[in-house]
Amino acid sequence: MFESTFFFFLSTVGYFFAFLCYLFHTVFKPQNQFPNKESSSLGITATSGTSTSRINWGKWGTLLTFVTMLIAFTGVVMRTIELGNASNWVMRVFLPVTTTYETLTFFAWLIPLTYLIIEHMYPIRSVGVFVTGTAFTLLAIASSPAFAPSQIAPVVPSLQSYWLVIHVLSMIIGIAFFTTAFGATVLYMWRRWRGATFDDINRIEEMAYKAIALGFPFYGIGGLVFGGIWAKEAWGSYWEWDPKETAMLTAWLVYAVYLHARVKWGPQARIVGWLSIIAFLSVIYAWVGINYFVGGLHSFT
Repeated sequence: MFESTFFFFLSTVGYFFAFLCYLFHTVFKPQNQFPNKESSSLGITATSGTSTSRINWGKWGTLLTFVTMLIAFTGVVMRTIELGNASNWVMRVFLPVTTTYETLTFFAWLIPLTYLIIEHMYPIRSVGVFVTGTAFTLLAIASSPAFAPSQIAPVVPSLQSYWLVIHVLSMIIGIAFFTTAFGATVLYMWRRWRGATFDDINRIEEMAYKAIALGFPFYGIGGLVFGGIWAKEAWGSYWEWDPKETAMLTAWLVYAVYLHARVKWGPQARIVGWLSIIAFLSVIYAWVGINYFVGGLHSFT
């Protein structure tokens, strides 16, 4: 019988090749597929006469990402079954995200899934470079026992709560959308810095905004409402000002400032893009940084 590590290994390889396809799509896209200055914004000139440019690398990237995402989901299912042998509670809730290893592998499935949803709405496949690169990196980190031990262990009693499941799932859905938004924002800022006009790149900015708008309620409600209910059940208080709670609240407020700034000053304001980037970095700090540099009630290995 195959183990979950086998499927995560296949996913690592799949995301790497998807990353290459999206990268080739970005680099070798013919000029006549770019509106006006968008082609020169990458600082690359490519002619449609080359054999490389005739291949639709973007569609191949999307196909590979979809197939690999299914393989990663199979790995998540297998990991759940493996954990279920140590704790029946895991099989009942089907959410293996109580350790760093499980969170990294779960994200490696969920982030590409949310990206494909956004890509269907906004087919800007250059963002796929960042998303598949992120998924590949997460699985590569998960393969390091020193950083993310993968040993099977029973779930501790304090974590065996359905509210924990709802709390964590809501938050990681929000983070997955934020990840796509970050990739789109970086692409937008880069092309704008290279001199592309807003008319050429407004769809990229809109893609980032829609991803944030989708992730914002998941992250906020999951952390502040569902997390508070679980905290009351586990620790007897809705809010403890734990470092992770405080960092999560700060990140959510930065995204709230971003949404307000976009309405007040418009999507063309540079501060709007920088707020999006700062907010995502705040989310990453709240998710990972607290565990390894601060500690607290939410720390896990």
